[in-house]
Amino acid sequence: MPALLTAFLAGAVLWSFASQAGPVWLPPLLVVMAVVAWRGGSRIHQLCAALLLGLAVGTCYAHVWQAQRLPVACERLPLWVEGRISGLPQVYVAADGRQWQRFQLALEHPPGHGCKGPEQLLLTDSTGLALLPGERWRFLVRLRLPWGLENPGASNRQRWFAETGIDAVGSVSSTAPAQRLEEGGWRSAHQRLRHRLSARISRSQGASPAAPIVAALAVADRSALDPGLWRIFQQFGVGHLLVISGLHVGMVAACGLLLGGGFARLLLMFGVSRWNHLPAPVAALILATLYTALAGFSLATSRAWLMLVTLLCARLCGRPAFTARNLLLAAVVLVAINPLAVLGAGFWLSFSAVACLLWFSAWRRRRGVWLRAHGFMAVAMLPLSGAWFGGASLVAAISNALLVPMVGAFVVPVVLAGTLFALLGSSLAEPLWSLAAWPFERLLPAATALAARYPSGVYRELTATPLALCLAGAAPALACLPLRWPRKTLLLILLLPLLLPFAAHRVASPRAVHVMVLDVGQGTSVLVYDRDHALLYDTGGGAPEGVPVAERAILPVLRQRGIRRLNTLLVSHGDRDHSAGLASLQAALSPARLLVGADLSGTPDAQPCRAGLAWQWRDDVRFQLLAPVPGERLSRNDGSCVLRAVLPGTELLLPGDISAARERVLVRYWGEHLRSRLALAAHHGSQTSSSWAWLGHVRPGLVIYTNGRANAFGHPAAGVVRRHQALGIEALSTADTGALEWVLEPGKPPGLLQHRALRPRYWKH
Repeated sequence: MPALLTAFLAGAVLWSFASQAGPVWLPPLLVVMAVVAWRGGSRIHQLCAALLLGLAVGTCYAHVWQAQRLPVACERLPLWVEGRISGLPQVYVAADGRQWQRFQLALEHPPGHGCKGPEQLLLTDSTGLALLPGERWRFLVRLRLPWGLENPGASNRQRWFAETGIDAVGSVSSTAPAQRLEEGGWRSAHQRLRHRLSARISRSQGASPAAPIVAALAVADRSALDPGLWRIFQQFGVGHLLVISGLHVGMVAACGLLLGGGFARLLLMFGVSRWNHLPAPVAALILATLYTALAGFSLATSRAWLMLVTLLCARLCGRPAFTARNLLLAAVVLVAINPLAVLGAGFWLSFSAVACLLWFSAWRRRRGVWLRAHGFMAVAMLPLSGAWFGGASLVAAISNALLVPMVGAFVVPVVLAGTLFALLGSSLAEPLWSLAAWPFERLLPAATALAARYPSGVYRELTATPLALCLAGAAPALACLPLRWPRKTLLLILLLPLLLPFAAHRVASPRAVHVMVLDVGQGTSVLVYDRDHALLYDTGGGAPEGVPVAERAILPVLRQRGIRRLNTLLVSHGDRDHSAGLASLQAALSPARLLVGADLSGTPDAQPCRAGLAWQWRDDVRFQLLAPVPGERLSRNDGSCVLRAVLPGTELLLPGDISAARERVLVRYWGEHLRSRLALAAHHGSQTSSSWAWLGHVRPGLVIYTNGRANAFGHPAAGVVRRHQALGIEALSTADTGALEWVLEPGKPPGLLQHRALRPRYWKH
């Protein structure tokens, strides 16, 4: 049976990484082939049948997913939609006091204009609507395909959209009033209960830094968890404590087992012994189900609940519960329901963590191994942390050994006790929640100070190459060898390739120069580097209250390429889509030189851009600033730093957001010196830029638009696109291609990599 389950799981997982959904006749054909193979009777035939059945499930789900996509022609159209709010609306407050919220809408009718397909929308509202789970609303929205940034070494949000079944994303329009059509029904009663509890926790805890943690543990409301709090928990390797997952569901189930066991003993005292094996697992299942419902049946809690159900069912059947077979069965059921669940880090981290605990318990049965178990888990999870997050906590073993008992034995029970009293209408809920928050109020300031003072001693970026990951994964696997501890510690040598930084930048050859136009959505960021130097032009954007794109896209790329320090960081001007990541990059990389536009001249340690400033890395790699001139009175966009680079076999022109009027000034001054084979479209392809005079003097062979997909600005403008076509200029957009990377080597033609095409998946289309 385990071999058959593994074969089925492998088939379903494999199709999640297919580049195409396949023809519509493929799923039934695979089912027929599976039946024929099973009738062969041999073990090999049965394994083939299970594999084919898994492939059939994967392809069938792929076709369902494809049928629910928003048609491309419907992007950015004003559409009226009707549906019910599913889940808990996530409310966010910006630094300036502005409030906005994000929520999921389950459509009851397809939108008009032939835009059939989407069933689940993720919408953003900034108009101040009072939304409650289960309510039926009518909105005017503008939708777009669920899209993500595609950069080497960085995660793509399309994974999360595909995993959670989001068919389209968009925003509620303020030009037409939204209409509440119906109140929520009984099916969403638990979601409305979550909303009331979250609001009561927020009111009772006020400005306490631990209030978001209490709300997250009570009802899985994570909207108040700011990026700084997430970062602290990640640095100490205890981020899983902020998410209601297997740990918390297991704790509640353990309480159910204790209560059920006590009830069974009570029955035994009264002479009832026939069914005394039922109360403990049944009570555990009931309490875990109620807690999962209170958490909104999120992905993490549903996955944990499903794993728990398999364990309890095994116990009810009189079979061992905590076994690898039950873990495998839970994974098969989860993947059969949603094959794309394997795209998320949570799937691999949760199942791998349980598998590692099973492995540890198989060869380490002595008592008093609590800290050893956490040390083993910290080492075992290093490869997965490196693969998914590019870094890991160096103090995870100690942090988990201290915090897991505290959270499990004290915080979660007190939070749930407060929640129970709140449901009963008692005023004891508030002091209980305050009591649960008390340990975190004491620990958070100390943890923040420790992480700020010893950042490299708390959290370390990892060199996540395939070889390093394989060697690090072998360390916990070999830990069961019958060796004494002094010799067994030699296995830690296998971790060194993962922990040690690159000696030099990762380049195609010693003389190669890499030019990468990063995919940062509606914004700009360009990386130029060789074996010993690195320059970054602009830092991408990001919402004022959110995580800058630099932390999600740029820093992972630099880490993946072994770039630990920038020789030059150049920020063309102060618009957020060019400068939002400046602080993050300064803190992480300490650039040797910082050049900024005139409107950023007050930035500490910054040098204003000055036309004529030039430098070089070597004879065939030279840079020169073409604008601005000190003392010019210019708008923010026209004051952009314009950079031209001479590279092996080509030239690169980066004009920032200058307008057509500014282009004409530069044409009159620089003339033919503007000539460049590669050029970014000024202002992301806005209709106010890329004039005929500019293009006539630059004469690029290829123009790159750095714009977001279906953006609200209409970039690139249709007139600019036609202008490039009329001049025979090839154009590419990072919204379509992902990051664009040129590998330039002396004496060789440039090589171009389009990173979205390097990893094609059907759920990215």
